[in-house]
Amino acid sequence: MAENLLNAVNARRDEKNAEAPLVGKGGSLSLSARLILLLTIAVGAVMALGGYFILRQREEIHERALRNELYAHAITLRLTLEDSYRAGRIGDAQRLIDHLSENPRVFSVILFDETGRVAMFSNPLEAGKIVESPQAQRVIATGEPVEIVQQRSDSEVYSVIMPIRISAARRGAFEISQPTDIVKEKYASARRNIALIALALFAAIILVVLLVMRYNLLRPINELLVGAKAVGQGDLAYRVIVPSSSNEIAQLASEFNRMAEGLAKQRLAAEAQAEERLALERELRQSERLASVGRLAAGVAHEMGAPLNVIKGRAEILREGSDAPVERRLRNLDIITSQADAIADIVRQLLTLARPFNLRREAIELAGLIDNTVELVEADAAKSGVRVNVSRNSHHQPNFVEGDRALLQQVLLNICINALHAMTQGGSLGIEVTPEERHRNGRAFAGLRVSDTGSGIAPEHLAHIFDPFFTTKEVGKGTGLGLSVARRIVEEHNGWIEVANRAEGGAVFTIWLPKVETTKSDQQPAR
Repeated sequence: MAENLLNAVNARRDEKNAEAPLVGKGGSLSLSARLILLLTIAVGAVMALGGYFILRQREEIHERALRNELYAHAITLRLTLEDSYRAGRIGDAQRLIDHLSENPRVFSVILFDETGRVAMFSNPLEAGKIVESPQAQRVIATGEPVEIVQQRSDSEVYSVIMPIRISAARRGAFEISQPTDIVKEKYASARRNIALIALALFAAIILVVLLVMRYNLLRPINELLVGAKAVGQGDLAYRVIVPSSSNEIAQLASEFNRMAEGLAKQRLAAEAQAEERLALERELRQSERLASVGRLAAGVAHEMGAPLNVIKGRAEILREGSDAPVERRLRNLDIITSQADAIADIVRQLLTLARPFNLRREAIELAGLIDNTVELVEADAAKSGVRVNVSRNSHHQPNFVEGDRALLQQVLLNICINALHAMTQGGSLGIEVTPEERHRNGRAFAGLRVSDTGSGIAPEHLAHIFDPFFTTKEVGKGTGLGLSVARRIVEEHNGWIEVANRAEGGAVFTIWLPKVETTKSDQQPAR
């Protein structure tokens, strides 16, 4: 059953490959049509040129034969007429001329006397039409024969005018003519024969070329075309039929099959490599997930371990010192409560990091957002000896972004607080709206830039500063969740955060948020 199906498919493929349409796609001539047309034009031009020269040669041969024949008749007639005149048998001359008129190849014979006037006619239709002939008079005067082509009775004739001796002192002439229609008929016949031969040759050439092209050129080319389409569509198991001959087409088919086999091997190798890479990526992702879980667990254990130890220690003190003063017991309970609040704060930040945000989007002016943040951090900045610098140049052109006011305030505040913590010996905190904007996915983004003059971020830490619980601060100084939550909030706003170290020292954070176009009446500063 499978073998029959394969045979049917191969038969259908051979049938398609055997088809050689004369018109290709888009109405253009196919290769076979172009070759046949060019070959026909070339052969036709050569045959037309050759036929023209052959016809000219045939015409010259027939004209020469006509002249030779007529000239032979003229010589014979001259000798006979001169003998008749010498013997005094003038009637014999008339009978001879009348006898020549019976020859269908002789149009007429005219005898002229010594004055050039007509003395005898062989063609009665010409009688009375010619009285004298200037050509005959010239021949009589010079004694030299003349050959001319002239019109007689609406027919073109070739004539020979030859002098004759009527007596010792007298000279006459005669004109013998033959119609040129004979040459024209032979010329037309030769032209028809050449045209028929040319048509037969054209038909034979076209048939032979068509058969040769179909079975020796077009069929293999179509087979290669079908194979190229199959390979292009991904069927690398397709193989073309290699002709039994050892010509260039057969070599091309063999090379095509070798190419397809090489591509198939490369695909198998690429698939194997892809599977290996995919397996490695799965293992890597699994390792990264395990590492993330490990870092998260270590962070949670690290951050919650200290409060839990404090709670445990204070609880043991309360249990062992039941007779302790009330003030001390209340102090221990306050410490336990504060540590429980710290644990609750860590859990709350973890939930904030994981849960989806319900954004209350509105148009927010970045200058107002900066001013509100400065009001919140200026007291801490003063205590740390940090000077806050706000660039006011960007305020001349209000920049509005779309987002949740409270959440964006939290992002900017967290980044500013981290900058203050990085400047333990004082410094300068810069906040500004970037003069340039970015474009992504057809939208414009405005940037908020926060820079500090602290020690900067170690290169090995740049890739991890947004990881949960990643922190370089001392124990109890931070949970390592602030930047993670900040990045999550910005990404929920379809923005992103860029981090880099400044060449002169310190770090710079740039928050990119989608801009929103508002009218002047809509511009409400975020205060």
